[in-house]
Amino acid sequence: MADRTLVDSELLALANKLLEPFEPNGVKGSSYDIRVGSAAIQNVDGKSQSIALGQPPLQDCVSIPPGSSCLIQSLEKIHISNTMKGRLSLRAFHAKRLIFFAGGIIDPGYDDYLFLPIVNLGDVPIELKYGDALVTAEFIELDKAARSYKRPAVTPNPTTENIVLLDRVKLSKEVRAHDEIIQKILKRLESNELMTNASQRILDFVVLAAVAAGSIAAVIILVPNLQPPWNYIVVFTGIIAGILSIWFLIRSTHRQSQK
Repeated sequence: MADRTLVDSELLALANKLLEPFEPNGVKGSSYDIRVGSAAIQNVDGKSQSIALGQPPLQDCVSIPPGSSCLIQSLEKIHISNTMKGRLSLRAFHAKRLIFFAGGIIDPGYDDYLFLPIVNLGDVPIELKYGDALVTAEFIELDKAARSYKRPAVTPNPTTENIVLLDRVKLSKEVRAHDEIIQKILKRLESNELMTNASQRILDFVVLAAVAAGSIAAVIILVPNLQPPWNYIVVFTGIIAGILSIWFLIRSTHRQSQK
């Protein structure tokens, strides 16, 4: 027999044996809506803050600022056998509010509350009230028994420990600061590149001028009795070569600066 998802009649029949406290109105066709429970952990100014939720005088809701995350304890305690597993997903209503929940699996044999990490991806604060339906759970009957979930020897307490949660505002500031540093470095590199290119052009000019002067000197030395107009032609050619070298240097440097 293949794995199969429990339907509404089966969920209603199990009731408190599966979920405690059990809310019949939370049952859908083949799922159950897990509700916001009695505790939440919120990131405030870079520090985790635990909030107790419930009936008055306790706080009735938790407000999640834009870009912030929150860890919500479920109202229901899960009692799942080793012949069953659960699958969690965010309710469509909250997805439309730009709340993000990555989903998850409830292991066979799990017997505890759920701790649900969510993120407000919107630009306005989101309020979650005690008892609000938050995520949807599907319960799947396995075709054979699995090894039961075992709690770690040292179990962290999500309701009291200092948990690092996403802070989009702080992250955005850090990204902008790093971007400014990168831009400054790029400008320095560009300036150094321009200086290097200018130096290279000057060196090219010096080499060309030296070659032109050497050529003229070689002709004069090899042909000392060079008569007009050839001596004038040689000198004129050297002058033209020097002018062309300077023009080439100025043009190349100008093009490089435009880039």
